[in-house]
Amino acid sequence: MNKKLLIVLLCIFFPIRAAYANGKYDICPMVHVIPERLPDLTIPRSGHSTFYVNGELTVTGGHTTDFVPAPTAEYYTDGTWHPLKMAYTHDNGFAVKTSDNVAVIGGGHEKPLGIGQTFMLERYHADSHSFEGFGCLDRQRVLSSATLLDNGLVVISGNHYATDGIGCFDGSPQVQDTKSVRQDRSNPYILPISSDDVIIFGGNDNYDKHPDTIWVDRIKGEPFHVPLLSQWRPVYTDQPFSSETCCIGEHTYLLTVIDSIGRLGFVEVNDTTFTLLPTTCPVPMRCKFGPIFYKGPIAIDRERSRGYVLGVDSLCRRQYVLSVDYSRSPASLTLYYTDILEHSSITIPVVTPEGDLLLAGGIPNDNYKPIASVWLYHFVTDSPATASIPSGIPLLCLILLILVLMASLIYIILHRRHRHSSSTLPVSQQSRQAYDTLMEQIVRLMNEEQLYLRSDLKVQDVAVALGTNSHYVSDCINSVRGQSFTQFVNVCRIRHAQELLRQPDAKTASVALQSGFSTESSFFRNFKSVTGMTPREWAATQ
Repeated sequence: MNKKLLIVLLCIFFPIRAAYANGKYDICPMVHVIPERLPDLTIPRSGHSTFYVNGELTVTGGHTTDFVPAPTAEYYTDGTWHPLKMAYTHDNGFAVKTSDNVAVIGGGHEKPLGIGQTFMLERYHADSHSFEGFGCLDRQRVLSSATLLDNGLVVISGNHYATDGIGCFDGSPQVQDTKSVRQDRSNPYILPISSDDVIIFGGNDNYDKHPDTIWVDRIKGEPFHVPLLSQWRPVYTDQPFSSETCCIGEHTYLLTVIDSIGRLGFVEVNDTTFTLLPTTCPVPMRCKFGPIFYKGPIAIDRERSRGYVLGVDSLCRRQYVLSVDYSRSPASLTLYYTDILEHSSITIPVVTPEGDLLLAGGIPNDNYKPIASVWLYHFVTDSPATASIPSGIPLLCLILLILVLMASLIYIILHRRHRHSSSTLPVSQQSRQAYDTLMEQIVRLMNEEQLYLRSDLKVQDVAVALGTNSHYVSDCINSVRGQSFTQFVNVCRIRHAQELLRQPDAKTASVALQSGFSTESSFFRNFKSVTGMTPREWAATQ
């Protein structure tokens, strides 16, 4: 076989072989979807709770136009929203079902404009569509979460601009102040891990700050720290939230998390074990229409082992729904997108009993101007894993066919150039030029995508992203820079760390993790190797 053709085919073969062996593809399928517009809510709302009780879609509380708390609820049946009078207002309060036809709603802002907290607690009886004010929280609360345990106890935690704690409600008029917390939080995740115990944690403290260290509280046992949450922080939700939303099995949950450079990921929580969920491709943070901004927790359809995360563009006009098929390993992703929608917003989605996704109310960009629109996404008839680009062997065959055709074209071009003696450069000089070109691509990729911030970055990841093989990437870096791949990446990380160290009050441990190092000791060792100084010594010279 001609030597040039052999080289071309080998360069194509290795990336395909690696992709086939790993079962991973860097392309997330995109599928166009047209949501159904349902009748609007009776009033515009945000900061409300949306849930199914007694088989009826129900919306409670929140605030309406001009940021005024709404003392009303409404339920949807026979194609119509029916308004109800509540006992109290619950703007950014919590709602939790205590039985098939009863829900408990509590807390919320005391005044318009999102000011203050309240003690208020009431029941909603879905069979009679009536509210009953009956009790008092353990403390004034807003932006708190609540969850029902198997033993019938309701656990409440979270607060905003006020002290936090764990309260327990057994049906009596007074919620009991049960335990203090290691870390105050707003809208925390409260996840039952047994019939009488929960774990509690979150992405924001009670003053909307991201804590340097995320602690996990529980009713039984001492607070503990999860190292994974230092690199992947739980996504904060600024609206009422229930553990039912993210439950994928008995005492098992799937959470959305975000890293220091804004990439979205997923963590599976089982008991007190936190594990990063592998996916077939990275979560797309932008597409042909521009950046995608994801918000809120994942909404789980347990019957179909599928989760949904809502996203929008910068103006909240085009909506995105990222589907996660977690029944597979690695989990497959599909990105659904809409045309530009009028009266669309971002809010916590609800999975309907039929397996569709529903969004009711919310705010596009302004808390003073919530909307009343209701959108329904039909996903049951389509399979997000196969609705767009086929996966597995068919995709591999398609890629192989395209690349073989490309190889044939490249061979013809090279053969003609050789025959007509259009190239007069020595082979060594041609190789050098090829390495220089590849090195420019590697540097551009590292700078634009900041791949070096991934502590688990491998040479194979760079090779696949550039459509070549790992040996070629390693040889190129060694030939052009005189470094191994690891040395090259660590130099990029050190440069990023130096920028962070220039900031006032920069903490070394935090800088190490934000720069892509897996441990602080590795950061110290490599920093001194590259700069000849420790991070503290270098910072003192700036």
